[in-house]
Amino acid sequence: MTAADPIITVTDAPTEQQTGFIAESLAGYNEGQAGFRDYKPLAVLVTDPESGDLIGGLYGRTSLGVMFIDRFFLPETQRRNRLGSRLLDMAEAEGKQRGCTLAALFTLHFQAPGFYKKRGWSVAAELAVPAPGATRFLMTKKLV
Repeated sequence: MTAADPIITVTDAPTEQQTGFIAESLAGYNEGQAGFRDYKPLAVLVTDPESGDLIGGLYGRTSLGVMFIDRFFLPETQRRNRLGSRLLDMAEAEGKQRGCTLAALFTLHFQAPGFYKKRGWSVAAELAVPAPGATRFLMTKKLV
């Protein structure tokens, strides 16, 4: 880098190379500070038994003793049949196996806070969002 000010760009379409660079740079920094690197992606996928097509699932990551769920989706036809509970159980079990003692996720009021509460998750924070009447919840669960 030169003595000139760096160029700063805002984009809604970063490339995989750009996001990969940032992720790898942060992982390297964290490893230097923590003394180890344990970031690992996590996904639990649901596929149609006939077509083999992906129809839902969840994904996130584990890092420094915490399992993060970034996205969790099941189509309406697959809800209310304990499939969501099975996926969450599998993710939590994998988190525990990786040494995680805490799980965390965000959910909106119209998504599934009740589902998570029934599964032993607690609201750690409530965040008002700009959409009228909308609330985002940060939920956590101890994995013991």
